[in-house]
Amino acid sequence: MRKLQFKLLKRIALGAILAIPAIPTLASRQPFDGVVAQVDDQVIMLSELEELRMVSAEQQPGMNRMPVDEQRRDILNRLIDDKVVLVKAKQDTTIKVSERDIAPRVEDAISRYVEQQGGEKKFETLLKQTNGMSLAQFRARLSQQYLDQSYRQKLQVKYVGDHEPSNQQIREFYERYKDSLPLQQNSLRLSHIQIKVKPGAALEKAAFLKADSLIKRLDKGEAFADLAKKYSDDYSGKEGGDIGYTKRGTLDPDYERAAFSLDAGDYSKVPVRSRFGYHVIKVTGKKDQEIRTSHILVRLVPESADSARTAKLVDSLRAVSIKDKNFAALATRFSEDKKTKDHGGNLGWFTRDKLDPRYLQAVDSLKEGGVSGPVIIGDSYHIFRLDGVAPERKMTVDEDWAEISQIARNYFLNQKLSTFIKKWRETVHIENRLAQFKNLPDAAQGFDEGVQPAGNETAPN
Repeated sequence: MRKLQFKLLKRIALGAILAIPAIPTLASRQPFDGVVAQVDDQVIMLSELEELRMVSAEQQPGMNRMPVDEQRRDILNRLIDDKVVLVKAKQDTTIKVSERDIAPRVEDAISRYVEQQGGEKKFETLLKQTNGMSLAQFRARLSQQYLDQSYRQKLQVKYVGDHEPSNQQIREFYERYKDSLPLQQNSLRLSHIQIKVKPGAALEKAAFLKADSLIKRLDKGEAFADLAKKYSDDYSGKEGGDIGYTKRGTLDPDYERAAFSLDAGDYSKVPVRSRFGYHVIKVTGKKDQEIRTSHILVRLVPESADSARTAKLVDSLRAVSIKDKNFAALATRFSEDKKTKDHGGNLGWFTRDKLDPRYLQAVDSLKEGGVSGPVIIGDSYHIFRLDGVAPERKMTVDEDWAEISQIARNYFLNQKLSTFIKKWRETVHIENRLAQFKNLPDAAQGFDEGVQPAGNETAPN
């Protein structure tokens, strides 16, 4: 029974095949690498295998009780399954994916990385130091991973659907497998109050009028693409404003709400406000829960006076919360984070290694119950309260609902998909070369220069 539970634990700790993270980690390069497996034209690198093995061991300490060779064999089989799915998806002529479809997600991910590192130059320096690549190379790598992920997701939807488990199924899953769920290490429980930095009235009015003037020019017959190329503040302007097909739930909610209300061929008759500014939106295609849009963005960027005004307000809320010990009540009343304000600003538990570095920096020196000073993250100021510290904890369905829901979803999808993968494995060429690698170290410090595969096969430059 314990062995069966542990096999399940490994499966759900890694997640469903299609849920392997797409955003590459900024891990240091290894001095040696090599091809450990090939599935048709898809290769799996030794560094990829070791990175996932170490991440899995961190998330599930019980995995360390397995011999290292067994860990590698198990995870490599998972990676091979992942490549089998990708190969079958690319062979399926009914599945179409283009770079245009994933471009918004790529740029959004890069923007988040840049923001987290404090600017583009700092991010480029970090890329060079840790991965030895330029921003352009990183963007290309990220684009390829998002393309591959899109292929896999579309194949999954075609064969097993994309249904979310019900609340009852999630609770039943938790009760059955709670002892096999990964332990949460070195965790912090946080609450926060978030106040957005909003542009002043004069900036709002000017941006609205500019977007409205472009709508009037469209009404007179000017071409949407020409206006987008000339006036849009978004990267898509050079493409005439086209951002391709996107699934419902992918883009800004206000943007999507307006876009899905339009018929194909129509454009918005009034400027649409999103967190980025004012948009003029044109719908160029619709299918199921996907929509193709072009847009012209008049970006709204707050001025320094707007930021100073917001910081002063947030600092006053901090002072009141410390004096009156009413942080939760203030969060409910003033916080602009819709997901947490009705719960007193409760963000829940985070492991330190998964916590946004800016969040961690804000709370790292606090004692339990302490409140941080104002911290600007993205377009908002935050104050954080450290509600709890736990060196090790088990997940509970009440405090970790979102993560348990995702694990349950991955598990159910993986169960359905595994039947198909078993059949697909027989139709593709699979070459497992793990046995060629001798004396691999059991350490996260990196591979020794002297470690070589039996066949002397190294990764291409």
